[in-house]
Amino acid sequence: MKKTTKVLSIVVIAALSLVSCGKDNGGDDELSAAELSLKAAVEEYVPGVIYSIYGNLADASSNLYDQLLNLKKAGTASLTDAQIENVCKTFLDARAYWEKSEAFLFGAATVYGIDPHIDSWPLDKDKLAKELSNSVVIADLDEEGAAACDEVGKANLGFHGIEFILFRNGAPRKAADFLANETDEAFASYTVSGETELIFATAVAEDLRNYCWELQAAWDPSCPSSRREYVEDELELNTVMSSGLTFGENLLAAGEAGSTYSTWQRAVSDILTAGCSDICAEVANSKIASAFYHKTEEDADYIESPYSKKSYQDFYDNIQSIVYSLYGKAGATSPSSRSIYNVLQKHGYNGLSNLKTALDAAVASLQACLDSGKAFVDDPSAECAGNAIEAINDLDDEINKAANWVSLL
Repeated sequence: MKKTTKVLSIVVIAALSLVSCGKDNGGDDELSAAELSLKAAVEEYVPGVIYSIYGNLADASSNLYDQLLNLKKAGTASLTDAQIENVCKTFLDARAYWEKSEAFLFGAATVYGIDPHIDSWPLDKDKLAKELSNSVVIADLDEEGAAACDEVGKANLGFHGIEFILFRNGAPRKAADFLANETDEAFASYTVSGETELIFATAVAEDLRNYCWELQAAWDPSCPSSRREYVEDELELNTVMSSGLTFGENLLAAGEAGSTYSTWQRAVSDILTAGCSDICAEVANSKIASAFYHKTEEDADYIESPYSKKSYQDFYDNIQSIVYSLYGKAGATSPSSRSIYNVLQKHGYNGLSNLKTALDAAVASLQACLDSGKAFVDDPSAECAGNAIEAINDLDDEINKAANWVSLL
């Protein structure tokens, strides 16, 4: 089973596909006090959260590809445990930035299909074993890199294909593992060498980097020009909407002709619903609940990051993306003066204390999972996982209440 592409609500689809027929604000003097506050919050959020995290993700994925390419070129005979551990650290850095971006999957990640392309699970290991034992496929991956990735199947691309090569049983693999053949049970009928695995991982890392560059370019008009040119000219991928705006410019132009956001109220309520609420629902009711309440073998296998055993860290980082969205800055531990959270406070939202309580409880519930000392894949029905489902669903309710209030400002 492949991770289901996130489905946007009818409201959000309309917001992303239709050019607004709302008024052109013509200047801040035509905005109400509430609209000015919302505008300021979006103007802080877009560069402070989205541009920042996507920029770091693009950098980390570039480093991951470069490191794997160097290992591939050097060959398995020269591999050391320290080198593999270093690559694993870079992988986890990139992974963390991706998970911390999931409260703003609306936009390029969904519209261009980047999310399912780089973050699908479980792997189709049967197909992977078959293709990696095929000398023609390996020759293509070695020579063409990312351009040949479709030969191994979409379910084996992205973070989790690389994770399988780098990690086992929650730890980085050893250099000695790459001097022998793959021993996973899905590979029992095939012969796949460590050298082959590095060729595969390097090609997939290049593909991952390419799509992370597209994400950055599609949002941030000030991303490095070399990346934008490569994405547009070499890869022929999208970086602007039909209006000619990046997704960041589109959101920052709310209320103006050409933007898909007719008002600042609409912009902020979409950040809360299409972004923060959407990831709450996915973490609680899909990522955790599928395995926690598993009724079929497929449900039991629907576990994110099983080889590195970082599922709980993924979930925690997903909720941190909500914290950053509400607080206005990537890495924030308290609200900035222009944040969405402070707009709610400044303009008298009476549900603010409930929202704060739910936010803190959701974070604490996942911290408890991390502190339990047992990985999600080892005990998916753990009590702490059930507590997290409840806490995150409570947060989802409070976010939607706040979004409704903002829409009526």
